Amino acid sequence: MESEVKLIPEQKLAVINCKTPISDLGIFLSMLMGWVDAEGIETDGDPFIVYFSPRHEVNDGDAVFDVSIPIKKDANETDRVRVVDMIENKVLSGIHYGPADDIMSTYEKLVGTSFARPIIGKKLVEIAQENHYDIIGSPKEVLIKNVHNCENEKDYVTEIQLPIIEM
Repeated sequence: MESEVKLIPEQKLAVINCKTPISDLGIFLSMLMGWVDAEGIETDGDPFIVYFSPRHEVNDGDAVFDVSIPIKKDANETDRVRVVDMIENKVLSGIHYGPADDIMSTYEKLVGTSFARPIIGKKLVEIAQENHYDIIGSPKEVLIKNVHNCENEKDYVTEIQLPIIEM
């Protein structure tokens, strides 16, 4: 499993907060992308999901997550879509290839152990320890090739990002 440390620059984000079964994710992603199209918003990256519910439990009922996309400038909010600023942050990242159904195997390869937080892969934990990083937040899944731009689930590409700080 290839992994790397990345610096994510400060970004302006369009965000939809969700508390719903994860099976509704596509609805909220479509809603966000529809808002982008309807408002003529210029995006600045791929859409992503941030999981506040433990990632390995999201199929057990309602999950708490944000559906977001980086945008180039402020835009008019709606009752569902908020526009927020995200500060620069550092992440450990790894790539998952294929359907989301087996993404937990990629998390396990990346980090490998269970914390009170979602399952995070062993390799990333080792990298974090070796480099004096602490994993400090919820996992983010960047939808590089996914339901919004790819028809075949076997061709999906998702970047898993774990926020870190240097100790």
